[in-house]
Amino acid sequence: FPVTIVNDAVDMAQCAKVLNMGLGRNRLFEFLRSRAILDRNNIPFQRYIDNGYFRTIEQKYTKADGTNCINIKTVVYQKGMDYIRKLMNSK
Repeated sequence: FPVTIVNDAVDMAQCAKVLNMGLGRNRLFEFLRSRAILDRNNIPFQRYIDNGYFRTIEQKYTKADGTNCINIKTVVYQKGMDYIRKLMNSK
């Protein structure tokens, strides 16, 4: 399966590092869920995708028992990082 390469977006762990606001990936997810930007599965609500802040990527993987699964990964664009930084500065 081709791996999706995202040149202009970073994953949440990278986003947390770049923002350097003292939050790790999980706390960042928590923060965004508390602001109703991400749903309980850490998938951004459609309007935030439409605004160009986030994107989701389907990643296929195979479990040890041979079951094929799909993982949905949320990545953040630069515009999204700016938005998150503003939110965190205004809290």
